[in-house]
Amino acid sequence: MDFEFSPIKFDNTYNIRDSVYSILRGAILDGRLKAGQHLVERDIAGQLKVSRTPVREAIQKLENEKLVTHVQRKGVFVAGFTKADAEEIGVIRIALESLCCSIAASKITEKELVNLENINQKMLEEHLQGNLTKAVLLNKKFHESIYKSARSPHLYYFVSTLRDYISPFTKLSYTKEGRIQEVFEEHADIIQKLRLHDEQGAHDAAKNHIEKSGKTFVRMAY
Repeated sequence: MDFEFSPIKFDNTYNIRDSVYSILRGAILDGRLKAGQHLVERDIAGQLKVSRTPVREAIQKLENEKLVTHVQRKGVFVAGFTKADAEEIGVIRIALESLCCSIAASKITEKELVNLENINQKMLEEHLQGNLTKAVLLNKKFHESIYKSARSPHLYYFVSTLRDYISPFTKLSYTKEGRIQEVFEEHADIIQKLRLHDEQGAHDAAKNHIEKSGKTFVRMAY
């Protein structure tokens, strides 16, 4: 395993199993652990300075989440995303984020709209300056701000959980020449519809944006 973890510092309130799971899951979703990498329970436990039990339990949760796969007599490996996985996640994302934007259109405030405009502009500037990682983080912040504007806690949970899966998709699609400008304009269209409190318009603008993002990723990755 090429990537190595740092030891975990715990306080009395921290659940060891959950923190190990969070660390492993984050490393898979942000690409530090690559598809096909072998996860050795003993090595991970040694690096994190924990027993093997919470590592084993965390790996079982990741297997249930389809993020790792157990190969008979060989061990556990990072699963990665197939084209079918990416397309399925895209369909689910369209449904959830379009709904989010539709609901947000009736509740969003002017202060929140100005914040979205500022985030979108900063995202474009960071990308033009070559700061891809910062641009991706700002894109995530843009979408999360809309989720919060919908003021629907359960929907926020579902769409935020799904969003964890698409960070690698966003980073790759942003490397396509001209895509960042398209994203900026698609975000601006979403903001415009939100400002008009146009629920159907916001739904359709979000659907258009996510469909284009998904198609860009699939073309580049597969």
